[in-house]
Amino acid sequence: MKKIMVATDYSESANSSVQYGVSLANHFGSLLSLVSAVEEPYSAAAGALIDVKDHIRDEAMETMDKVKREVSGQLTSGATIDTHTVDGEPGPTITRVAKAKDYNLIVTGTKGSDAARELFTGSVANSVIKNSKLPVLVVPDKIPFREFRRILIAVDEKSLAGSHVLQPLIDVLSAYDAELIVYHGDEDGDGKGYDPRLGQYLGDVNHRFEVRSGKDDSIAEGIEQAVKLHDADLLVMIYHDRGFFGRLFNESTVSKVVFKSTVPLLVLQDV
Repeated sequence: MKKIMVATDYSESANSSVQYGVSLANHFGSLLSLVSAVEEPYSAAAGALIDVKDHIRDEAMETMDKVKREVSGQLTSGATIDTHTVDGEPGPTITRVAKAKDYNLIVTGTKGSDAARELFTGSVANSVIKNSKLPVLVVPDKIPFREFRRILIAVDEKSLAGSHVLQPLIDVLSAYDAELIVYHGDEDGDGKGYDPRLGQYLGDVNHRFEVRSGKDDSIAEGIEQAVKLHDADLLVMIYHDRGFFGRLFNESTVSKVVFKSTVPLLVLQDV
């Protein structure tokens, strides 16, 4: 992961996203880009619109420079930092910039501050997850930073496009020397249902499987309970963009977890 984007509004709640971005950059020796999207404000007067937009952009750039100075002193192992302020609606703009600049990972939060006009809400995170082909790390509002020591990946019954889908996870496991728990909610109780190639794809990484009956709980609740039971530092899910109904179901489950998760959520793209 040589290029990491942190999409931030520089509110207090965005600090958690920045801290996780710094940690990842230090482990991988990455370029860490802090990116703020300036959405066009609503105004009936064209002149006022321009003035307000310029004010928001100037304020964002001023705060960006301050955060850059603070973060620069935290970078190690050859990691570097740059900043960008771009115009546009946050979700589509983040996705567009990440693709154009060949980033390897997007980090974003689930909530922005009122002062920043709540630009980075859960809906923005969901927009980035659904429209980007990159892995997305979603950091819940105001959680304390924790190193990744135990990671839980929740898998469903769908087969993966290939081993490349799990590569970002494998990279993180290796960089942090973390343990992996593969969790599957087995609704019909037959002990099966996940891609049988998962073990092969994971190779020599430190991992173990856990299959539980999910009859009495919703999928999202089962995942939440597994994270708490194992005291996981990171939750991983796979977003499958295949077919309308399958995608709709996948979006619903991921969205519920995004809003309820108490740990960062890494969403891998099955493409």
